[in-house]
Amino acid sequence: MAEAIGLAASLGGLISLGLSVCKGLTEYYSSYKSAEINIKFLCEEVNNLTQTLQSFEDAMKDSNIISKLETSASRLIEACKTRITELDNELKKFTITEKDRRRSVRKVMSRAVRALYPFQEDTLRKLRENISRANEILQQAASSVLIRQNNKMYDTIDRFYEREESKEIIRWLDPPRPSQSHAIASSKRREEETGSWFINSLEFSEWKSSPYSLLWLYGGAGCGKTVLCSTIINHLIDYCKNQSTSGIAYFYFDSTNHSISQDHSRLLRSIIEQLSSQNGSVPTPLKILYERCRNGTTQPSETELAHTLRNIIQLFSPCYLVIDAVDESKEKQEFLKLLNVVTQWRLPQIHFLLTSRTELDTEIPKRSWNSVTVSVEEHVDADVQKHVLVTLQEDDILNQWDPSQRKIIAMSLIDAARGNFRWVACQLQALRECHTLEELEEALGSLPATLEETYERALLAVEEKRMEGFRHILRWLSFSARPMQLGEVAEVLAIDFSTKPRPLYDPRRRFVNSARFFHKHSNLVSILTVKTKGGQHQELRLAHLSVRDYLLSKKIVASPVSYFTINKLSSHRSIAEACIVYLQRFEKPDELGAESLDAHSLARYAARFWSYHVQAATAAAVDQRLTVDTLSTVSDLETAPLIFLIIEFLLQISRVFGLSLPISQEVSREKDILTDLNRLCVELLSAQLQSQIRFFDPDTPWIDKPNVSRSINVLPSALYYAAHADLTDSVRELLAQGMNVNATGGRYGTPLQAASCKGYRDVIALLLENGADVNLFGGDYGYALQGACCYGHEECVKLLLNHGANVNVTGGEHHTALHAAAFNGHEHVVETLVQNGAEIDVAGPDDLRTPLIEAAAEGHTVVVELLLKVGANILAKDSGGWTALDESAPPGFDSVVRALIEHNPAILESRDARGKSALHHTAGQHHMSTITLLLELGMEANAKDNQGRSALYQATKSGNKAIVELLLKFGAEIFSKDRWGWTVLHMAAFHGHAEVGELFLERGAEINDGPRGWTPLHIAVLKKNVEFVELLLEHNADINVMTHEGLTALNYITPDDPYKAEAMARRLKIDNHNLTLTGLRFAASRGHDARIRELLERGADINAKDEGGLTALMWATMKDRSSTMRLLIENGADVNARNDEGRTAMDYFSGLEEDLNALLFEHGYKEEQSTSLVDTLAPEDLLAREALSEIRELITERMSLISS
Repeated sequence: MAEAIGLAASLGGLISLGLSVCKGLTEYYSSYKSAEINIKFLCEEVNNLTQTLQSFEDAMKDSNIISKLETSASRLIEACKTRITELDNELKKFTITEKDRRRSVRKVMSRAVRALYPFQEDTLRKLRENISRANEILQQAASSVLIRQNNKMYDTIDRFYEREESKEIIRWLDPPRPSQSHAIASSKRREEETGSWFINSLEFSEWKSSPYSLLWLYGGAGCGKTVLCSTIINHLIDYCKNQSTSGIAYFYFDSTNHSISQDHSRLLRSIIEQLSSQNGSVPTPLKILYERCRNGTTQPSETELAHTLRNIIQLFSPCYLVIDAVDESKEKQEFLKLLNVVTQWRLPQIHFLLTSRTELDTEIPKRSWNSVTVSVEEHVDADVQKHVLVTLQEDDILNQWDPSQRKIIAMSLIDAARGNFRWVACQLQALRECHTLEELEEALGSLPATLEETYERALLAVEEKRMEGFRHILRWLSFSARPMQLGEVAEVLAIDFSTKPRPLYDPRRRFVNSARFFHKHSNLVSILTVKTKGGQHQELRLAHLSVRDYLLSKKIVASPVSYFTINKLSSHRSIAEACIVYLQRFEKPDELGAESLDAHSLARYAARFWSYHVQAATAAAVDQRLTVDTLSTVSDLETAPLIFLIIEFLLQISRVFGLSLPISQEVSREKDILTDLNRLCVELLSAQLQSQIRFFDPDTPWIDKPNVSRSINVLPSALYYAAHADLTDSVRELLAQGMNVNATGGRYGTPLQAASCKGYRDVIALLLENGADVNLFGGDYGYALQGACCYGHEECVKLLLNHGANVNVTGGEHHTALHAAAFNGHEHVVETLVQNGAEIDVAGPDDLRTPLIEAAAEGHTVVVELLLKVGANILAKDSGGWTALDESAPPGFDSVVRALIEHNPAILESRDARGKSALHHTAGQHHMSTITLLLELGMEANAKDNQGRSALYQATKSGNKAIVELLLKFGAEIFSKDRWGWTVLHMAAFHGHAEVGELFLERGAEINDGPRGWTPLHIAVLKKNVEFVELLLEHNADINVMTHEGLTALNYITPDDPYKAEAMARRLKIDNHNLTLTGLRFAASRGHDARIRELLERGADINAKDEGGLTALMWATMKDRSSTMRLLIENGADVNARNDEGRTAMDYFSGLEEDLNALLFEHGYKEEQSTSLVDTLAPEDLLAREALSEIRELITERMSLISS
């Protein structure tokens, strides 16, 4: 032990010295931008060594590790110490002079710096060898002392989520998080060796190592596939930890969790997020996707998500993807199509593993790719046995039986389990309720043979007085639109469904402690604690998917518990009734108070989903009716199944004798049920949803937070809401009651426009049959036709046109129907409109944008090509002189750019009202591929705008070195001056882009020239850009050059006159015109409130920022769009968000409207955070003073050198 302690002390000294050396090397080298590639490699080696040392440092805090240190480790520790000592000595040779320190601050590698000893190639090579060898030795030592570098992957993930860029993009991507499902599945794995048969199998080993491999695990319900999946995931996470290029992502489909996570498109988002987080920073493919979606103001398509995933996967090798319970996906067929797409990528690094109840050959019988399938049920007997034995040993209740009794229990369960974990879990739970040996023996002597029999017994145990309530809970858990919180379920139990003519909410029926009740039935339901950003809550779910399977099966119908039989129709009808009855309690305003959310926890669910359940019930009734109709109209006697023939025979007999068979009685009964449900809907709608609207407003579905204190003056008609919710029967009933079909109100103005925007063809037809004015103006889109076109509902568009809709009528958010379809990229709708006489080149009244410009601005290549084909004017310009090319190039829509130029190259010569070309607009946007495309297809790199500036000025302002180099490659001039005499070097000096400035200086840019004597040095000093000042001095800038006012650069080191920098900004004509306004920010700047609502409904991030850090709210404020400001604030815009200059929206606000002022503060505006222009500039803060001090020192040093 003493020897181990001595080794620990030696290792501690090594760790301390090593971390100190690594820190020194990192600080010296990593501060240099534009470093040679071998310096970057060196920094990576240092980082790897640092992580290894930190892992040792953490491990040494464990006394168990210290006690296990072996003598064999001493040699490795000493060898490593020798290497690190050598590194320490080498570091000391790098004399850190004051000049070095300033150069480090500048972070630019000039030629002179590259020639210094610490940066010579031989020096760097030797350092890398020493560092790499030290790391190898430490890794060997780690193995000998049982220390593993566990945190590498998680550290990378932590760094990813700490970045502001990552936070913004992930908030926009909004992926479901499978970590909680994984934690639940892992917690069920009680034994370390569970699943080892698979982990150690040849199939798994070959799957891990073989390129382009797919493994399909299948087995029946309850055989432990999900637990095995969690074991596989944990193994792969450990396996990937020390492989820097590896990646792993996983996903759990779960039918007991009725949430959006079962959607395969959400799976794509989740996998993209998981792999991106392991990259350490946002990977380029995800950045490109984000930019293509207007920096978060639109949502990507599934095709775009799949393309992005493919590109991200290529960053890893290997890349493991594990998907559990494919058969539980809500859109299984769509997922299988996606699987087919992924496998056809044939990427060698992909390793796909999936689990399902069914075999792969059953799911995809005709596939063009190879896979390996493994049956879980054939191998899990040993795992079941281990699970039983360990549970009996460790369970606080079951281990109270003596060893002989536990042995009997084990033998009984193992013999009868037949590889089914779920069956075993249910029996163990039942045995926990045995209190005497007699009860135990009785239980073991009458074990249920199957899972179905197990569930039957569990249902028989429900008390008679609880049966009705429990059946309703089972319906909710099987068919709710999202997972149910425990408090919501308690409210469901308070609804008495036995009352006539309809259910009644009775608060006396509410459970005081619902958890205690449900724990008694843990074989059927389970309570989970779910953590969210806002805290945590408890959810009630079915204990296993097989519970729902049994409730829906034919087996339960003939069993003693047939009372608990459920189906889609009865379940959705029951839930819909409960929601409506619950909401009707709040029709009087005084029923709601500040405490309503907590006291009436079901209200939010009921308000949001009542219409969903009505629709689902109606759809289920239609499906059931179609089934009956199919059975009763079979005509092909040779091919009809026997059962069809029997039913047809019975139906014919019943018609002859006037009898009513159960099957026809069922149809009649369900019709009555729907009639009653519709009557309830009409009652709720006739109250104009006074109760719902405070908890959820269907006109603003993106707002999830209820407002119970909301004042309601005028609401749309009941007919509007019925049409909005696709409640055809309710629409029919309200029309029969004489409700005005053309009444106006609400976001969509009329019932017809609401139905048209939503795509409800049957409702549209019904409204038109009852006199709806197809050309009535109102709402966000002016006309129903424009609304249908906006959302791409082709069949609705045709129906409206057939009923006289004016195809060229103007007004509404998008001006014409063709504008709406083009803007949103609905090519089939565009084609329909053109065929029906839509004018191709009609321009908007204010912005003069044509449909072609709208389509190009949004990147809709197919629509652009279609409009060009039918003769759209490619050279048409908007009010600012922008063409379709000017609109499509800045956001980086390469395919649109190519289509436009190839259609008519003359568009390259087009200039806007300020003389700018598409290259000017794009040069500052960081889209390398688009700029390359423009230049390669013939756009002039040196074209000047009205200010005499080329695109190089814009690229310089952005600081993108790669784009500057590209423009220089295509002949962009660095010596030209604008109309005021400023050069690109002046621009670089103003913005402090030292790397770009060095490019110009290395190419001979004039360093001592400028209008009225203002040199780049004057400007860099004025703007306090220390890095740029030093760059200029290194290139021998003349510090004695005077302006026409007789002032040198040194004269501008004055912290007392902060406004000079802003004066220079005005003189340089620096403005925000290089910022690309698209999506939400464009709509906000123009005051297009309807378009903002449209974008928010489609998932736009209301707080997304453009290249200058400006949000939609800031643009609305700058443009004095009061109504838009109000709309954005009320819909969740961050009133305290800051742009790149540290300003909030309030800093642009005139403050003249008192109600807006009050609204800002009501939504959390913090006055002390404001940094208005004056606050920002005066007085100079500490950092600015330090910068001025350093600049003075630099110039003084240069002056002394000149004088000597």
